[in-house]
Amino acid sequence: MALRRPVLATCVAGIPALVQHGEDGWLCAPGDVDALAAALEDLLSRPAAELQAMGEVGHAGMIERHSVDASAARLAGPFAA
Repeated sequence: MALRRPVLATCVAGIPALVQHGEDGWLCAPGDVDALAAALEDLLSRPAAELQAMGEVGHAGMIERHSVDASAARLAGPFAA
């Protein structure tokens, strides 16, 4: 996402909070080979422009939710002036 690319990831830990399935990437259940294969086929069938747009969506969301500035502001919370 930092590189403006859509991602293919598994639904473990906090990953589903980062990846919006179908918007900026694909999510598969861990160990589900059929779901992984289907996601790869979907990814490979998409035009480059669509993949680029998905990457931009993911990057924008990452910056909005997980940039250093956003994280510091959340940590400062009520202590911020």
